[in-house]
Amino acid sequence: MTPEDLLEKVKRRDFTLGVVGLGRVGLPLAMAFASRGIRTIGMDLDENRVSDIGRGTMPFREVGAEEVLQGLNGSDVLRVTNNYADLREADAIFLTVGTVLNAESRPDYSQLNAALSGLAEALRPVQIIMLRSTVAPGTLLKVVKPFMERTLKVKVGQDVLLASTPERIASGIALKELPMLPEITGGADEFSSQVAAEVLKCLNPDKLVSTTTSTSAELAKLFTNVYRYVTFALANEFALLAEVHGQDAHEIIRMANANYPRGGIPLPGPCGGPCLTKDGYFLVEDLIFPDFILTAWKLNEGVPAHMVRRLRQSLDRRGRPLSDATVIVLGMGFKAESDDIRMSPAIRTAELLRAEGAAVTVCDPYFETPEIASVIKEADAVVLATNHAAFLGLDLEAVARLDPPPVLVDYWGVWDEERAKAAGIELITFGKGDGV
Repeated sequence: MTPEDLLEKVKRRDFTLGVVGLGRVGLPLAMAFASRGIRTIGMDLDENRVSDIGRGTMPFREVGAEEVLQGLNGSDVLRVTNNYADLREADAIFLTVGTVLNAESRPDYSQLNAALSGLAEALRPVQIIMLRSTVAPGTLLKVVKPFMERTLKVKVGQDVLLASTPERIASGIALKELPMLPEITGGADEFSSQVAAEVLKCLNPDKLVSTTTSTSAELAKLFTNVYRYVTFALANEFALLAEVHGQDAHEIIRMANANYPRGGIPLPGPCGGPCLTKDGYFLVEDLIFPDFILTAWKLNEGVPAHMVRRLRQSLDRRGRPLSDATVIVLGMGFKAESDDIRMSPAIRTAELLRAEGAAVTVCDPYFETPEIASVIKEADAVVLATNHAAFLGLDLEAVARLDPPPVLVDYWGVWDEERAKAAGIELITFGKGDGV
């Protein structure tokens, strides 16, 4: 088969797709293609995960995924395996393995390198390999292409086509977003870009797919995430400034945005997760000039420590050292309605409190944890770390009847300040100073 033959197969939607890595990016991607009739093989080395998926059980929370997976279960359109050799049937293969930071805050490509090595069992002429993972600029050309040519002894552009097709979904709603999100793809050559774009349009023929160089595609993903991350950091700096001046950043930002054509300032709150937290490092790892991305990282990562410090000061005024306090932390996920705890500010909060000597109980509706009502009677403080909907309607009057009422700490500015004051509850809110 020639590269031109591969393109025709993809255009006819008569090809087999492989997905390496069945995590929060890879599994929804495989399901999205399979649900559109594309023969799909999902590969993951985790035997338990493969077994769960094979039984129609989602290994994590993804809106609407259980029904889709159960509908695909037992069909020949979606197969899962832990054997790289099974991907030899695939004409197109997405790599969706994790990319993390090492102890020196530099990109760790051990999972990517392992996946590339595993592909030695699967490669045959002609396939396209599409890098879906978030990586540093130039990875496709500097890492993937040389590995293919020198180690696997294949001719890139002839035996194997290569493209960077960075994921852009929001964790937990990937199945909803995949058909409609615009895509950016950059091949090792123009023909690879064309084939990759055609693969992505199987999700929706009207999907906007921009083609560019592979390095530009990698940069575009990082620019998008880092722009959001820096914007959130600025909102968090506004929150700290409002506290210094004894004012309410939430009220100020809402007024500043109201019907103003150049508004759009986000509300403050802890910022985390596996993408936003680390992508700045991928972007600036080789930059020799000062940058404000790392300053943004310090602002966002410092929110939990800042709020723990404010809680410590409050408890000290009550004569209750934090080291002798019982604290309930509400939430584990890095964002609302998510069971993803990677780089979660809520997890960081619990760690900081335990390091101070506090007895910490975590409550989260997406994990097997205690209900708030069963533990709040013993609490000296309650910290809203993740703004799950289940926590937003906390019964302040019921809290006020406790003896004594615990200190409430609100990272998100969602608990009612006036109601708390009226009930005699101390409420510490990120971005609200003592003068409010």
